[in-house]
Amino acid sequence: MASIARWVIGLACLGMAACSQQAMLDKLTPHQESEYAQQVLGDLRAHHLDQVKANLDGSLQQLPDIDAKLEQTASYFPSGEPESVKIVGSLVQVRAGSDNPDGRRTFDLTYEYEFADGWALANVHMYKIGDALHIDGIHVQRMSQSLEQQNTFTLAGKDAAHWIMVLLAGAMALFCLYAFVRCLCTPIARRKWLWAIFTLFGIGTLRFNWNTGAFDVQLLSVQLFSASASSQNYAPWIVGVSFPLGAIWFLWRRKSLIAASPLPDTADPKPLGQMEH
Repeated sequence: MASIARWVIGLACLGMAACSQQAMLDKLTPHQESEYAQQVLGDLRAHHLDQVKANLDGSLQQLPDIDAKLEQTASYFPSGEPESVKIVGSLVQVRAGSDNPDGRRTFDLTYEYEFADGWALANVHMYKIGDALHIDGIHVQRMSQSLEQQNTFTLAGKDAAHWIMVLLAGAMALFCLYAFVRCLCTPIARRKWLWAIFTLFGIGTLRFNWNTGAFDVQLLSVQLFSASASSQNYAPWIVGVSFPLGAIWFLWRRKSLIAASPLPDTADPKPLGQMEH
């Protein structure tokens, strides 16, 4: 059964881009801001707190306990030099128009550090006005595994909710495919291709976080094959199922659609003796 479930999820992921998400992240990350963020994090790891403090936004520098908070944040890094550092999250935002008179741009960059005795996830939030960068947030957390290991898709040790969701996603996809093929084989005179396309879509989405087991509902949602499984930027896998409205509606209307279609010309040929010569 486990192999069937993996096959179903594999089919749902065939549409993913061929290039790796790491290469895409590296390409989309602003290099100047990323180098600046890594430099500040390097100073934080080395406990050069005065240098880190000098790069903070003025409101943070004025906090009475800023030194203690920086010291505590630095302690979350494992000891020693990192064996590897990679970007695992990059978000750039620019507001347009009168809402942003000073042309402020914000950057939210997250890095994963691998050490000999553990991992750390470090986030730097900063804004840029003109050419000046200001950091208004630094967060570090220690981890026992990499994000890729934490968020890998596996059925090992999963409970009934995980099995139900993955099998339900597979069943919805197969049901939509069945209705689509049935529609193509049904003699419908008008709008046949519209009906066929309609059978492939479901509405509303019940989403399931594969890591945490949490559910949430998106009412305004449309899904192809009424099922999905996706993971972006090292985030947990999200399995989604939708109500297969198109497939159910077509199968319910199928007989009436056939009855409303004109019959082909089946007039009997004239008897042989009445054929004109």
